Amino acid sequence: MNFSPRDILDIVLVTLVVYYGYRLVRQSRAVPILGGVALFLALTFLSHRGQLETLSWLFDSISAYFVIAILVVLQPELRRLFYQIGQARWYRTLIQVQQVPVDEIATAIKQMSDAKCGAIMAIVNKVGLKQYSESGVQISGRVSREFLVSIFYGKNPLHDGAVVIEGQNVTAAACYLPMSTSSEVKRSYGARHRAALGISEDSDAFVLVVSETNGKVSLAFLGEMKENVDQARLRKLLIAFNQNNLVEEWRSA
Repeated sequence: MNFSPRDILDIVLVTLVVYYGYRLVRQSRAVPILGGVALFLALTFLSHRGQLETLSWLFDSISAYFVIAILVVLQPELRRLFYQIGQARWYRTLIQVQQVPVDEIATAIKQMSDAKCGAIMAIVNKVGLKQYSESGVQISGRVSREFLVSIFYGKNPLHDGAVVIEGQNVTAAACYLPMSTSSEVKRSYGARHRAALGISEDSDAFVLVVSETNGKVSLAFLGEMKENVDQARLRKLLIAFNQNNLVEEWRSA
């Protein structure tokens, strides 16, 4: 069998799509679902091959709604795929992020870490977080160390939830963020860490967490968590965020 250059390119592209698609979903609920999809396709093929008319009709009828059902069930995984595609360097240069006040955020994190004051902050990247902001209390306040620390102070009614930061402003507090569905989440993670991972899986937000148990700082981005982050590393990542270079800096650690 002779293959033309176009056939070879087609095979290579399909292989890459399947490979990276599998890498994306291999630690999520999509794996058993895809196994079920493969079984359904195999049974459909065998029913047609064996000329089983009734069974073929049944599978053909189901398949009319099958694609829609898969798109609905795998919506988080598909959304994550498009987020990761959007992290390509050539694409990121077309969309600039809003600059955040590095010193104010880093200093606030340091103060809360020293005091073991639990906190979680989601910094809006290129994908808006409006649906999550609306779950909390709407705020329009300039980001400052004092403001951020006061929100998470134990007796403040806004402390139990996440703060959403967009550029120089705090847009909402006490926000509910989705918990991670990954099977690889550590059992030691509390609600804040699971929520940080969850929102980083569903968006390109850069999330900062302070543990109220030990004061350690963790960061979440693109479905990954980095723990025990020191001040120097935090500032470096925040600066990289402002320079639209967070992906490379994140992966370099």
